[in-house]
Amino acid sequence: MLGIKSCASYLLITISAFTCLFFLSDIEQMSLAYASSSLTAPTTMINTTNSIPNAESVHISESMKIPSSVGTFVILIANEAHENWSDEKHKLITDKNSYYVPTNLAIANGTAIVFLNADAPWDTPHPHTIEIEDNTGDIVYSTRQLDYTNSSTTATLSPRVYSVMNNDYETKDATITVLANETSSGNLILGAFYTSTNQVENIEDNDGVSHPGSLQYFREEFNSNRFDILSEHDFTYATCDYCPGGFWPDNKAGEHTLLIFSTEQPLAEALDKLEEFVRDNVYI
Repeated sequence: MLGIKSCASYLLITISAFTCLFFLSDIEQMSLAYASSSLTAPTTMINTTNSIPNAESVHISESMKIPSSVGTFVILIANEAHENWSDEKHKLITDKNSYYVPTNLAIANGTAIVFLNADAPWDTPHPHTIEIEDNTGDIVYSTRQLDYTNSSTTATLSPRVYSVMNNDYETKDATITVLANETSSGNLILGAFYTSTNQVENIEDNDGVSHPGSLQYFREEFNSNRFDILSEHDFTYATCDYCPGGFWPDNKAGEHTLLIFSTEQPLAEALDKLEEFVRDNVYI
């Protein structure tokens, strides 16, 4: 039989435990409310298609596995993609997905790929010729020479792992994996795009031509041209020891944003608009 003191202690412990559970319940409810409110953020900031990797994960992992709903994937050739990986990393936009976005791509069988050259030429042109090599060493596809803003013909590859080769420059290794157990069943066009996060002070190239590109500019342009921005990721890359601000001057800034976009318009129309977007960018 409990004494008065023991009974009081028991009641105090019971009340304290009940109080803790009550407050934990409140915290859980607040967390759920916060998570729920996060889902209502603008679609330009959140990837609402769960099966498409978001921009942050693509940047960090340098890889992207896309769903079978995608009919065509646009592989971006980044600005400064002519700079050598071994000794000129400081000149790149980033050391993540430095040459192609993404560096490692996995697609369903039947998904087409196309390359878009965004390597700006204002001092010296930087054409790119990209070849796809299978695991036997055979070249199964070539973009031929791609000048600035040009896009390649499409390619649909058989299931296996391929290496992405650049005939003109020393680049970081890249791969394309075509999955045998998944088949493309949609016509969605998906891709990635780099832009300066903020409007830069000098928007002119070396010929005095103005380029209005910035994150806010492209949010508006993508939307008005029937593209959806599924996700965004801001990053900073400034590793040039002798450059003002720490970034390579041709990149105009050290703060950039990776966009993941989609559209369902015809591919030819989408590529024409993407080429204009590349030309509008501030990179020189």
